[in-house]
Amino acid sequence: MGGSEAEYVFPNFDDTTPVPGAPKGCLWGFFDRDGKKDEIGTLNLLARDVVTAASKEIQTGIHVQLDWPLHSLTYPSFGRKPFHHRIISLKESLSTFGFDDEIHINTQSGSQWDSLRHHACQQQRVFYNGLTFEESLKSEKNGIHNWCERGGIVGRGVLVDMVRFYESRDGKAPNAASRHEIPIDDVVAALKAQGTTTRQGDILVVRSGFVRWHNSATDAERRRGTFEKAEFIGLEASEKTVRWLYEHHFAALVGDTVAFEAWPPQPDSPWILHEWALGWWGTPLGEMWDLERLSEECERHQRWEFFLTSAPLHVRGGVGSPPGAIAIF
Repeated sequence: MGGSEAEYVFPNFDDTTPVPGAPKGCLWGFFDRDGKKDEIGTLNLLARDVVTAASKEIQTGIHVQLDWPLHSLTYPSFGRKPFHHRIISLKESLSTFGFDDEIHINTQSGSQWDSLRHHACQQQRVFYNGLTFEESLKSEKNGIHNWCERGGIVGRGVLVDMVRFYESRDGKAPNAASRHEIPIDDVVAALKAQGTTTRQGDILVVRSGFVRWHNSATDAERRRGTFEKAEFIGLEASEKTVRWLYEHHFAALVGDTVAFEAWPPQPDSPWILHEWALGWWGTPLGEMWDLERLSEECERHQRWEFFLTSAPLHVRGGVGSPPGAIAIF
């Protein structure tokens, strides 16, 4: 099915259509068509012409899956259940030499997409496009099935490799198991150092080093860092960051850390990125993606743009999903 051919010309941040109870920069209603409330937000930017242009990034045929293995996160944060995998022999039940398997996952305990019904704007208790918390309890609105029914997520991915940037500039990267805030000025500097220019409808992918840290950490370090302390590297949640992200109009935002933004957020801050992305804009958030081999291929190709596909689990009303993501060079 894919995206439509609609063209979107965004107002300036301060000139967005006023929405009662919402801040300037809110995009509720912007993607509505024919009297129907939109449920996919900035994925509308992945129109057919945008996807066709993105396909030109396929030049070598090398491809990298970006899902971290489901069992990887040893100690999920915030009381979430760890991944469980059970293999079932068919010898007794079917008199067949073979196997089935069953898995249990909390979709927030590994590589994931956050859907537009995952995290509300807390003070207002509303999700994207005005869906209330109370209405969401009894409806499937803003669920991930909407993404699947449009054909999944396909577009141009752009990696901004903050680990390599900091190692080159400072000699080492920040501790990923700490609440280190990455200023948006550093993101801009890293893009410039890579020679990367973004465009409307891109999927911005930020490597900050959490997966690399976790892969090399001891069991005790993992328990302390992800379960007991639960502080993580990520983008700085500030007015400057929010305005920069708005001005670049990305289709989705992805990171290799637990919450994309530095976590936990500052209490009562008006600039929490989860609220701006998921709530006010309808921009999907990808978290804990495995960007390690992707970083290597970008360095080898000396380009940080690639064709990106993602097929989330087709679950009606789904709140989150493994991404099923592949980058193709």
